Amino acid sequence: MKARLRHIGLALAALPGLMISARRRALFREMRAFARNLPAVLKSPLPAAMQQITPLSQPSGDSEPVVRDLADLAALLDRRSPLGLCLRRSLTRYHFLRRAGVPVVVRYGAKFVDGKPDREITGHAWLTLDGHPYHEADENWRGFTVMITWPE
Repeated sequence: MKARLRHIGLALAALPGLMISARRRALFREMRAFARNLPAVLKSPLPAAMQQITPLSQPSGDSEPVVRDLADLAALLDRRSPLGLCLRRSLTRYHFLRRAGVPVVVRYGAKFVDGKPDREITGHAWLTLDGHPYHEADENWRGFTVMITWPE
């Protein structure tokens, strides 16, 4: 319930900027298309996929929080994706924040469900900036063993 309210708040906060700014609407459309295309991109081996989605820096003129929030909303709205929200959000944020000049890093981690080795393994993807989790709640990444970092 708490997450759903946070998602609704995100959409409501982004709406005025999207209504006023044609540039933001274009950026958001691009983010939606990017998020929808992620399953096809991730059919490639992970290093090749990550190279493909790692952009050159091209500042859009929007602030880092605006880019982050629009990326979050684009990932959130792609509910039919076979990818989990954390992966869609992390990779969409990664692409557009790096393009905006923010040197975020993707971390892929794994852990045993309930911390017990006789259980299933679960995964999570999140971003870091300067070695610290980037706008990620502690409970989302703590306990995960980092398996892959990109860029290395």
